[in-house]
Amino acid sequence: MLLVLCCCSAPGYSAAVAEKVFADYADALLQIKVLEHASGAKSAIGSGFLLAEPNLVVTNYHVVSEAVLFPQKYQLEFLAQNQQKGKLEIVAVDVVNDLALLKTDYTAAKSFQLQQQAPVQGAEVYSLGNPHDLGLIVVPGTYNGLQKHSFYPRIHFTGAINSGMSGGPAVNEAGEVIGVNVASAGNGLGFLVPAAALQKLLTKQAVADLKQDIQQQLVSNQQDMFQQILNANWQLKSFGPATVPDEIVPFIRCWGTSNVEKDKDDVKRVNAFCNQPEEIFLSSEFSTGRIEMQFEWLQGKDLHPLQFFRRYQQSINQMNADNSAGEDDVTAYSCQNQLLSPAEGQHAKAVFCLRAYRNYPQLFDVAYISASLDHQQQGVISHFTLAGVDQKMALEFSHKFIGAVVWQ
Repeated sequence: MLLVLCCCSAPGYSAAVAEKVFADYADALLQIKVLEHASGAKSAIGSGFLLAEPNLVVTNYHVVSEAVLFPQKYQLEFLAQNQQKGKLEIVAVDVVNDLALLKTDYTAAKSFQLQQQAPVQGAEVYSLGNPHDLGLIVVPGTYNGLQKHSFYPRIHFTGAINSGMSGGPAVNEAGEVIGVNVASAGNGLGFLVPAAALQKLLTKQAVADLKQDIQQQLVSNQQDMFQQILNANWQLKSFGPATVPDEIVPFIRCWGTSNVEKDKDDVKRVNAFCNQPEEIFLSSEFSTGRIEMQFEWLQGKDLHPLQFFRRYQQSINQMNADNSAGEDDVTAYSCQNQLLSPAEGQHAKAVFCLRAYRNYPQLFDVAYISASLDHQQQGVISHFTLAGVDQKMALEFSHKFIGAVVWQ
């Protein structure tokens, strides 16, 4: 009986804690609005919270990105639970961890503080925010530690983080911030930026040129990531008549598929693809930071060579860059063609392409594709895309990739 009573009381206890957290900190929870100067209308909304020390508002970078990139067109405003309004100014941003610090003259009776150590696995956590512009709410959930196989530290939170809650705090029972709401994967699966990333941003001095600062953040991040990739001992696997890279570092995961069991298909296809799927949000139309590798082995032994070549060409043409960017963000691709003639293995035709970032001139997107040439009824295609790398890293990765792909 005691066990039954304890189990039944847990939801009641969680609700009571959530109610107390909301009552204690409601005034320090804010709705963040991005307003267009000309019309005064809302362009974007999100959540934010007031920190006790220093007197700053925290939110996600993606909530306020329009005001960062186009300050002449947008302004920021907060709306408190008590209906008080006021302007906000951007102090600093961390685009890699999707954080922003905003200056305000608003004060609350009780502001948030950061927890100094991470919760234990399975601890109750409470996410606060303003979903779908419906008003501030508290969502109880569970702390599940850091997301596995991720280059960027993100807390796995079992709880419903909905649109509009971005930038709100996730707190422990004492109301201390353990992370910042950043993303949802649906079905009660959410992700938080750890408080440690916010603590690091708080030590940063205000910068005069935010775009220049963003470029430096992106450059430093890609250098850290690619140093790990280039220094790794790449694992290789057999792939039809070739050898190709597999899961070369823990944050790049690989999958595969084929149609070999389908007797009616006149071309047999085996596909393998590996990626680092986490993107860095720069604007609603521009993302960066992804890495993808794709491999395809095609065999059409019953086809005439010209028929097979046509199908082979169709597969080659389907390869493209996998991050979003518009004409205002990047230049057109500039490409070079080359015939690869290795000492061992098959010849291949390769195309290497770069496109430059208009506002971040040290960075580029890279697309590479090569196709084996020595057989009339089978071939192997290898392809990679890199988003947001400098030219030195792009060339070093390309050389290592080309050396790892061998056609027997």
